[in-house]
Amino acid sequence: MPSKRDFLRIGVTGGIGAGKSEVCAAFARKGRVVLAADAIARLLMENDPSVRKRVAAICGSGAYHPDGTVNVPHVAREIFGDEKKRTRLDAVVHPAVLRRITKEIAALADDRRRPYVIIEAALLYESGMEKDLDAVLVVHASDTVRIDRVLARGGMTRDEVVSRMEAQMPADEKRANADFVMLNDGPLASIADRVAFFDALFTAMAG
Repeated sequence: MPSKRDFLRIGVTGGIGAGKSEVCAAFARKGRVVLAADAIARLLMENDPSVRKRVAAICGSGAYHPDGTVNVPHVAREIFGDEKKRTRLDAVVHPAVLRRITKEIAALADDRRRPYVIIEAALLYESGMEKDLDAVLVVHASDTVRIDRVLARGGMTRDEVVSRMEAQMPADEKRANADFVMLNDGPLASIADRVAFFDALFTAMAG
């Protein structure tokens, strides 16, 4: 979407295990502002009373630990095993996240916004966020590589990884909708050069 601002909003997304968080960390190391939608969603789920109440209503009392933090495994089991619950939860969380991102960008100093701000979001297309962005970069890796990466982190079984992948928009559909695609089947340590290329490209686009 053409921008009338003096900075760009660049979305970065990709399926679980594709490496989008590593890509965004590389952008951050270059001094670019990165707003992580997943982290903002968790912040809101834990600290916004209205969001907390609705999350608990959808996912049950087990959605939160006694200390008030989100019980991520419980919520994941609830929503990835029930499409209706996932849709209801998305309808609560996504709009709140979009409002918070807009607020955080507005609060940035001018020189921190320029030449572009990165918005990292696993569910970028699912939330409709792309309509408010100037461009979207999809980080893509093969299913085998993605599964192996997630299993290497620990904490999830292969069936759980596959279930999470199936709940997200298909990778090919994300690529088809993307403005730019970064192929990321290689070692995550090799990301820096590709991020440097896109950093130069987005800077040029911002004028």
